[in-house]
Amino acid sequence: MSKTSARTLDSQQLLSALLAFIVMSTVGGLLAAGFAVPFVGAASVLSKASLEFFEDLPDDFKVLEPSQVSVLRASDGTEIAQFYAENRIVVPLRDISKNVQNAVIAVEDQRFYQHEGVDPTGMLRALASNAAGADRQGASTLTQQYVRNILVEAGIRSGDPVKIRAATEPTTARKLREIKYALTLEKTLPDAKNQILEGYLNIAAFSPSTYGVEASAQHYFSHSAKEMSIPEAALLAGLTNAPGAYDPVAYPDLAKDRMNWVLQKMLDNEFIDQAQYDQAVATQVGDILHVTNHVGGCASAGSAAYFCDYVVGEIQNSELFGKTATERNQLLLRGGLQITTTLDLKKQKAADDTIANYVPVGDPSNVKGAIAAVEPGTGKIQAMAQNTTYGTDSNDPSVTQISFSADYKHGGIENNGFQPGSSFKPFVLAQWYQMGRSGYETMNTDPTTFPAANWNISCSDDTFVEQWKVGNANPGEGGTHSVVQSTAMSINVAYAKMIQQMDICAVTGLAAKMGMTKSDGNPFDPRPSITLGTMNVPPLNMANAYATFAAHGVYCKPIAINKVTDHSGTEMAVPSADCSQVMDQTAADRVALTLTHVLGGQGTAKNYGLAGRPAAGKTGTTEEMDNAWFVGFTPQLSSAVWMGHSEGTKPMNGQYIGGRYYATMYGSDAPAPMWKQFMDASLSGTGAAPFTQVSLGAGQPAQPSGGNAKQASGLGPGLSGDAGAQASSQAAPADEPGTTAQVGAALPAGRVPGSAPTAASREELTTSLSPSGARGAVATGPAGGNG
Repeated sequence: MSKTSARTLDSQQLLSALLAFIVMSTVGGLLAAGFAVPFVGAASVLSKASLEFFEDLPDDFKVLEPSQVSVLRASDGTEIAQFYAENRIVVPLRDISKNVQNAVIAVEDQRFYQHEGVDPTGMLRALASNAAGADRQGASTLTQQYVRNILVEAGIRSGDPVKIRAATEPTTARKLREIKYALTLEKTLPDAKNQILEGYLNIAAFSPSTYGVEASAQHYFSHSAKEMSIPEAALLAGLTNAPGAYDPVAYPDLAKDRMNWVLQKMLDNEFIDQAQYDQAVATQVGDILHVTNHVGGCASAGSAAYFCDYVVGEIQNSELFGKTATERNQLLLRGGLQITTTLDLKKQKAADDTIANYVPVGDPSNVKGAIAAVEPGTGKIQAMAQNTTYGTDSNDPSVTQISFSADYKHGGIENNGFQPGSSFKPFVLAQWYQMGRSGYETMNTDPTTFPAANWNISCSDDTFVEQWKVGNANPGEGGTHSVVQSTAMSINVAYAKMIQQMDICAVTGLAAKMGMTKSDGNPFDPRPSITLGTMNVPPLNMANAYATFAAHGVYCKPIAINKVTDHSGTEMAVPSADCSQVMDQTAADRVALTLTHVLGGQGTAKNYGLAGRPAAGKTGTTEEMDNAWFVGFTPQLSSAVWMGHSEGTKPMNGQYIGGRYYATMYGSDAPAPMWKQFMDASLSGTGAAPFTQVSLGAGQPAQPSGGNAKQASGLGPGLSGDAGAQASSQAAPADEPGTTAQVGAALPAGRVPGSAPTAASREELTTSLSPSGARGAVATGPAGGNG
């Protein structure tokens, strides 16, 4: 157990103690006898207090692991970003060039292999040189310098300025402390010399911004420490005395002089011969410098910066990585973690390319766009992209650290997302099927006024005293329609009538089980207008909730981390997806099949089925066209596309966005084609997977009685039999008359199911019961969803 002492010595006593220590060490008494300073023969010089001060220093000394760089990687191992308080990469001695080992020994401690932690000969030589007024010489061995660096690191890690000062102040007390601990290390480490040399080469500063030879070699020479040549080693070894003063980038002439001095030391100590010396001295600094500047943090992650930021949020919010926020942050910045994430670089590139194609960074419209993608059944986040540059610049709206895809806890906007409009309707549909209702039930979808308080809200005492008038944007959407047709065409009156037949709390409760909640984790307020998407939700949550339908009712929390190992390679626990069955499997499969109709027939996104594979999804547009969405999925991938203004509500129609003019901005205008581009690229080379076939319930699919006389089937849009551009192999449910293709069935090459062209459908805007309250800086206005 370590001993501590409150005793203090004046400067004269400490100086006397040190001189006596040197004298006695010189005659061989100390190193042979152990750690205690021989008192006999030195009594005239040493006081009892000075002896007690030295002997009260702890006999044990803990070798602290130095701070190391944590590395963030994509799922395939590709490095995305680094995090560090000190840019240091710890490597074993075998991975450090012998050239740099020899150079450091030659310049810092040429008797390193002869002494046992303290070098009395070197001390006396330094004292004599300094007393004579010659160039000042240091007397600290490499072991003592290693001790000093450990003590400084301990002070920094603990945030204790007193410890840092004690480890660096030019006092005799500090020197005595270093001597005692150096002797301890040399005596107790099993492979002392190699362990000390390795430790020093990894902990010492070798540039103004990097620590350890590995990170410094990568910085100055763009290769590893194992590959360093003699001139490179001499240049690097010369920097430890004053990394800033001899920085070869800022002061190449001073660095060259220092390099030559180290080379002379290497020659004097026979680490190199004359020919090697001559060749190295002739080498200019500019000939060996190949500087690579490393930027730490998510700013270095490029387009994956917002995903990177999400991962940081996961670590900082999870007690798996420390009990306190400070501990978790220290682990990330100093712990040398290897973090393998769920990011799929192919899908990330597809998201980046799609964003750049439709709403590029810095677009004059100032419209923002985001894409988030999740793997159904696992919760693994595959991609996150948006049309901004990660950073801070209050004068440039295209630069931000705020993620448009994530929730507030993970770096999203303070309002916790954007209003989804009609893309929320599938959650009402899910409860409809949970209740055992049929997709073939029909209802009159003419504009309807709902009387006050005509709602079932079991979890709230709130009453609604105002009438709610719900209409459709297009006259053709009136008449009689089935639930399937109303979903495909996004008929608002139908969904208002559906939720009228439910306990609204059951809808919000089911949605909450799929991660659709307020920022505090509680269900959305149970209001009738929720069916039209009047709350705020982030794109990632939307993509992940829809993944529940793709995964047969199994919900998984979104996860961004596959694996984490600490600096020693030990695997750590990571946040779990906690997958569970949150809704009836058949009900979930019915939702998925119903949503295939959106991408075919008279569906609002009928032109945007995927190439050669079944898919399902839903458009969404809020009132005034200030938010537009498409959220869709296959059994293998679920994704959400959002467009809008992050700083507040503002219509997007009637302007150029990404070089295209949009008279309207529905979910089918830009988000749906963006979704198609992203999904086609992401899933290219991946075999098509079918949706599970189930009946959509009792009854037969009726033809609509209103202006749109064609059944909203799941077949490809407006195809004549030859291969149409961007055709879909979707099919309607097997129990629907008039269709023959099976969901997910393969078609002959170059052929598609025949169908007649249909009139262009139009998504519709709706008016909410009341504006949804917005907290914080971003208001998203009254909702409504056009399809």
